Amino acid sequence: MPFRGGKLVDLTGPGLTDRWGVTCTDLGASAIAPNGTLVSVFGDTFSGERVGEGHWRSPVVLVGSGDADHEIVYERAGGSDPDYAHQLWHYVHDDAAGGWRRGGISTVIPSDLLTVGDSMYLHAIVNRGFGTVVWTEIWRSDDSGVTWTHMGRKAKFPAALHDGHAQCWAWDHDPDDGWVYVAATGFQRDKGIILMRVRPAHIGDRTRYHSWGFIDGRWRWGTTATPITPVGERWGELTFRRVRTGKWVLGGFLASGYALGYRVVDSPVANMHTTPIQIPVTGSAWDTENHRDNQVAQLYGGYLLPGSRFDVDGGIGLVVSQWNTATGWPYRAMQFKASLKDSTGTVQPTDPINL
Repeated sequence: MPFRGGKLVDLTGPGLTDRWGVTCTDLGASAIAPNGTLVSVFGDTFSGERVGEGHWRSPVVLVGSGDADHEIVYERAGGSDPDYAHQLWHYVHDDAAGGWRRGGISTVIPSDLLTVGDSMYLHAIVNRGFGTVVWTEIWRSDDSGVTWTHMGRKAKFPAALHDGHAQCWAWDHDPDDGWVYVAATGFQRDKGIILMRVRPAHIGDRTRYHSWGFIDGRWRWGTTATPITPVGERWGELTFRRVRTGKWVLGGFLASGYALGYRVVDSPVANMHTTPIQIPVTGSAWDTENHRDNQVAQLYGGYLLPGSRFDVDGGIGLVVSQWNTATGWPYRAMQFKASLKDSTGTVQPTDPINL
């Protein structure tokens, strides 16, 4: 029988990814690289068996295969050493206890991956203490996610940009109109979502990003960014993907609902106020969670996987994180299958593939 929904597999953890020193980790935003492999980027990563134990790195990359309909299997680590997931670039994990004398950065958290043409891009959040963003930045890979290069001073974005709404990104390229669209929110899970766009040639230039705002009674590009989500919605980790022409998914961790929520829209500038949120995965207490029924304790993340399809039982692939903050384990990324309805009013061709 096809697997219709719930947790498919654990993606990380002992016996799975510890061979690369990735025993405890989270996040796992994923994209198909130019060479066809699946690239996943993870946040704070430890070689020990609980948070805080062993070698600490962030971000790290694992490369392999898989999608919404097939189990993800990692085959190598990103970086120069395929057998160990080193931090993608060098910095020291500093802390307040030491007086911030070792660089002033506590950790760098990845937002999302983007593939355009022969290059991949990674937006990352630079922190000085948990929840205190000092800036964000963009890195580029021209070897399908293995090695990464900073895109320069214009690729650094101030933490206060758009009143702090441009810290945590999710993005995708629309080949039909040539724009890269960016959905963004604050890192503190207390804000709504804004929208920006940029041409691929200018991804590394913060001055070339246009924001979407409501002014003088109408929405338009090039004005002060206005949250596109209704008042009261608070978001954390985001995912924003063009599934195909006229099919976009925006969502992720809905902090105000303790769930993973998504909107299916026909355009990045669709009216989010009239499009209902679909909730395929919900939070729960540790003693009542049921991964087969998409109930997960201390959940977050919720990144859409390539190959996701609407109106198919289990047709949506998600990477879901879980962290027991009381004990430090589990702290892992998991692959889930769920369902979303196409709410755009157009029909998607059927596809018989279903794991």
